[in-house]
Amino acid sequence: MHDADKPGFLFSVAPGQRRTMIALAQELDRRGFPFLYCPHGAGGAIEPGQQRIARPYRIPAPYDALGQAFALIQTTERMTIGSGVAITYTRHPTEMAATANLIHELGNGRFILGLGVGHGPILQQFGYVPEAPIAHLRRYVEVLRAAASDRPLPAIVFAALRKRMTALAGELADGVLFANAARSHIPISLREIPAATRANFRIGNFAPCYVAEDRSEALTAVRRALTNYMTLPNYQRYFIEAGYADAVAQGRAAIEADDQPQLEASISERMAADICVFGTPAEIRAQVAAFREAGVNQVGLSTLFHTQDQAKAIARVAAAFD
Repeated sequence: MHDADKPGFLFSVAPGQRRTMIALAQELDRRGFPFLYCPHGAGGAIEPGQQRIARPYRIPAPYDALGQAFALIQTTERMTIGSGVAITYTRHPTEMAATANLIHELGNGRFILGLGVGHGPILQQFGYVPEAPIAHLRRYVEVLRAAASDRPLPAIVFAALRKRMTALAGELADGVLFANAARSHIPISLREIPAATRANFRIGNFAPCYVAEDRSEALTAVRRALTNYMTLPNYQRYFIEAGYADAVAQGRAAIEADDQPQLEASISERMAADICVFGTPAEIRAQVAAFREAGVNQVGLSTLFHTQDQAKAIARVAAAFD
């Protein structure tokens, strides 16, 4: 299969699995998979006793998107490596510019700097005071570019959910990176980016993915992945914008009642099919193609919610595209 038909992956290199994951990245590179984005593992686990709602999409241990990208850029040859995303609050823009320049140089231009403001409840858990996202990111990127001076920076993409952040990406960045975006809403979001800009714009999205011959098994898995996002205010607002206000209302009621089964039930099959990639190998190939038709030119898949280890989960999905 041609590289253009293959997706990329959200790729966590967690403690204790690093050599295995680097070897997998090298294999994926040889097999023509086009890119890997490394998430930032600042945490986000709920403290014991806070609530009973499960958070199945939970990062297993703290790790750094740029540190992972640094390792992968030196051990792969063709694929693009990105930070997906580096959280602005955890690095001063001057330091971010220096690190991005280093990885950009070592990767011979294969690195993409994905930046995002993170989620308020998680930032607050670590002592950060979130600012208004649009103003914060605008100011951060201005300082970052000034700090770079004459040192070249990689392409910069902004993590976005709602339309205002997408518009800011169209104004200031080289691309936009969605995660768990509704396929039906992506064309609406992309209207915020001028047509002339979109011609050379990186448009990425990461969709939760589960491969199984049993559709009910796959649906259950991706539903549980989405329930974590339903607990985050930013995503609640995005799902409302994308046309799922009823689901958010049901989800909020479930969270208030501390009722995990009710929370999972708030994610309809229609909503799951609009956001996720799941089913048989043939079905997930068709769904990846559908995201491309919606305007995504970097279709990425996430398996971070799997209970099995990441190397096995990604290998299982990748096999569907060989």
